[in-house]
Amino acid sequence: MGVEAPGCQCNPTKMTKVEAEEYEVIRKSCKKVGSQWMVSYPWKRDPNELPDNKSQAERMLFHTEKKLAKDEDNANAYKQQMKEMLDLNFARQLTPEEIKLYDGPVHYIGHHAIIRPEKKSTPLRIVFNSSSVFQGHSLNDYWMKGPDLLRDLFGVLVRFRERPVGSVVIYQRCIIGS
Repeated sequence: MGVEAPGCQCNPTKMTKVEAEEYEVIRKSCKKVGSQWMVSYPWKRDPNELPDNKSQAERMLFHTEKKLAKDEDNANAYKQQMKEMLDLNFARQLTPEEIKLYDGPVHYIGHHAIIRPEKKSTPLRIVFNSSSVFQGHSLNDYWMKGPDLLRDLFGVLVRFRERPVGSVVIYQRCIIGS
């Protein structure tokens, strides 16, 4: 696993025993399906213990809609980002039949807008909150974290200054997992 790009691969180097074990679980579940990578949820606890938090998710959605109703530009930006997630197959709407046939655990991940007008590239971005606690349970408590695959900033800066010419790549979005 690691972070991959043509001609570049970043692998974790220093891991604790737990991170190494979680890394292996995650790595073994990675499969390339067409042009997309699929990774199984790395459960460390039984997801059947998660309570159905629909009421909490609905309250968060109501609050988000109320906040967005005050500013049409923000509401449109939110809708556009949701549409992009659907268009890029990062999410999809379930059919009534799929919902009816599903008999597994249900735990919703709420989402809301982070509004930062001073940010030119993303004045509004959607954030999903899997750390939200409901009846003493948080989705993050059930998932393995795995190792940090990002390089430490000090090391990046030192390596950047080693050569006379540096290069920078700006990714519009970078999503790992799901």
